[in-house]
Amino acid sequence: MKTLRTAPIALLGLVLAVALLGSSCSSTNPVALQVGEWQLSSSDFQDQLNDWFDATKEATGEAGVQGLRAIGTDGAPNDGTWTTAYTSFLLNVQALSQIYQQAAAERGLEITDADLAAARDRVEGEFLSSTGASYFDTLPSSYTDALLRGIAAETLVGRDVVDSSTTEEALRNLFESSSAQFSEDMVCASHILVFAGEGNGRTTPTDAEYAEALAEIDAIRAGLTAQNFEQVARDRSEDNGSAEDGGDLGCSPRGSFVEAFDEAAWNQPVGVVGQPVRTEYGYHVILVRSRGEVTFDMVRDQLAAQVENSSANLVAAERQRLAEELGVTVDGRWGRWDPQAAEVTVPAGPLQPSTTLASLTAPSGAASSSQ
Repeated sequence: MKTLRTAPIALLGLVLAVALLGSSCSSTNPVALQVGEWQLSSSDFQDQLNDWFDATKEATGEAGVQGLRAIGTDGAPNDGTWTTAYTSFLLNVQALSQIYQQAAAERGLEITDADLAAARDRVEGEFLSSTGASYFDTLPSSYTDALLRGIAAETLVGRDVVDSSTTEEALRNLFESSSAQFSEDMVCASHILVFAGEGNGRTTPTDAEYAEALAEIDAIRAGLTAQNFEQVARDRSEDNGSAEDGGDLGCSPRGSFVEAFDEAAWNQPVGVVGQPVRTEYGYHVILVRSRGEVTFDMVRDQLAAQVENSSANLVAAERQRLAEELGVTVDGRWGRWDPQAAEVTVPAGPLQPSTTLASLTAPSGAASSSQ
């Protein structure tokens, strides 16, 4: 239960945004983006900007394309320019998609029809017209096909990263490298909770509410054993944070829980269902599974859960590693490659400067920036 803990684990998140992907170009055509050997020419990118804009405007009206065109001196949108907030965004998601596709290839992961169908299910709802219908299929097929492959690749890579990080060997290595974290004795416990009153830990339940909760927890405990504790917790515990895990709270050092709960967890017999414990949330029954010096077996499942919960962070690290290995180059008029964040950002300068389409046939020259 999250509210019981004094130090919740912070998680990072990573989202693969909607992407436009390009094709290779000749050496005489300026390059807007290069990821490894893959290139997107400036002329192809210009076509994509136009196609994206036209499809979105057709489906959503003028409101759907606000912020894509630069504002002229007269205060009106200028049809001859795009904001670099728009161009760098589209380049960024293209770069991420290419990195993930090449990461999938490096890992020998094949993108199946089922993967593409799942990717379609994820993104169709992101393209809603003014009538509320999806306009995904009105976009160019070259774009939609590439988009789906990019998203499918990101999903496959994320799953493979987690799988390779939760093998027995990987978890043992993580345990050994985290020895400082497990230097204190720990208690591994499960619980079943019945709320008293609001059960939020901030409002004090009345005596009547505590009595009602105690009666219910006593009824649960009457048929409770160490053997059926997990299933009963799934069925009866009101702690949404642990019920689906059979009441498992993992393994924690002394002082991790509220005082009454912590006292019981460190003193009741191991392997025996304890007496009801009253806290500001209501009543708990606790099963201490183990207690003392931390072993790998005590925290194996907890480590695996931490890896899975941190999957976005692991995938981000893999993205940064592969981007550095591949090499990413961005034409500076469209955006700037940030190797630390492994993403394309808006070029330095005034807020949302514009890029004039008429100038795109000129050589990139000093306008390009690289990793």
